[in-house]
Amino acid sequence: MGDTATRISVVICCANVADTIEAACRSVAWADELVVVDSGSTDSTADIAKRFATRYVVEPWRGYKEQKRFGTGLCRNDWVFVLDGDEECSPELGDEIGGLSAADLDRYDLFLMRRRNYLMGRHVRAFSPDWQRRLMHRTRCRWADADLHERPIPSHPSRVARLRGWMLHRRYSRGGFTDYFDGRRADSWLPLAAAEMIRRGKHCHWLDLLARPALAFVKFYLLKGGFLDGKFGLLIAQRVAVAVQLKYAILWAADEGISWNTRSDHARPDSSHPSASDDAGPT
Repeated sequence: MGDTATRISVVICCANVADTIEAACRSVAWADELVVVDSGSTDSTADIAKRFATRYVVEPWRGYKEQKRFGTGLCRNDWVFVLDGDEECSPELGDEIGGLSAADLDRYDLFLMRRRNYLMGRHVRAFSPDWQRRLMHRTRCRWADADLHERPIPSHPSRVARLRGWMLHRRYSRGGFTDYFDGRRADSWLPLAAAEMIRRGKHCHWLDLLARPALAFVKFYLLKGGFLDGKFGLLIAQRVAVAVQLKYAILWAADEGISWNTRSDHARPDSSHPSASDDAGPT
């Protein structure tokens, strides 16, 4: 594999991603090992994945972070590149990973790369650069204490490097409009996002409900160039603003002692790593 003697495993966590799993698997043909963790597909995902996987495992959905932790634990190599079933490693990123030297891998615990997001078949300019923490040394990194964002943490902040190549997200998805807004997907991650804020001692103030959705719209439509994509960019910015409003509505409900849906058992690892919009707006 490239210039490095270190073998790298890839783990893909997925469910019901028959339209994207083949592209995901083919994009990491350079890997020494491909482990696919399926949380219960009912379409043809399993049949497709088994054609490429070194190891294919069915594991009930544990949650966003724990599914990744489980998958990396199955790998035979310490260096692991983590993908979701609707993502790809671009050829440029694959070449860059393959060109990492043994000295690079000894110096760093974690490598970051950007992710190019697609919705309804179009590249979402406003979501970039969407930095992801996906190439990790599994014994030198630990997992952050968060249910939604599966963030590997290096042994020291200096042991992180950035790569130039891109990941690709939902490029071949046939979800269409449901990729723009999927109510079930929002039901799964919005309560988790709010729960993380509650654990950090956050509360909802009237200014949050008034200003944060508007600020998120301005950020994604104006500051991040969404207006350059015409009506499509406008729809994206509106989607982000709605997501921010809903997140703070849940936080408000928690402050008021109102019951809110805390289900996190949706077996949806095809969306297990939320897009840039899901972190939209200041928290």
